[in-house]
Amino acid sequence: MNVSLTPELEKFVAKEVDSGLYQTASEVVRAGLRQLKEARETRAGRLPATRDELEAQLVQAIGSLDAGRGVSGETVFRQLRKRIKEARG
Repeated sequence: MNVSLTPELEKFVAKEVDSGLYQTASEVVRAGLRQLKEARETRAGRLPATRDELEAQLVQAIGSLDAGRGVSGETVFRQLRKRIKEARG
């Protein structure tokens, strides 16, 4: 299998090999693909697989809101601002 990379990605792969962490460009590409696969599998565990599953999750979420188990928009935005501030240092 041959893979074409952009010049930017070629430089990145070469830099990783030069760092000594990888012996070949193939090792770098395999490591990247493993991470992509793991990320997809992790996301797949959280996302509904079908439209019916999505609708069921939405109905459940609406039921929670109707039962008063929601969080106000103001609270959500306050928490997001705090996370952003902490992430920026």
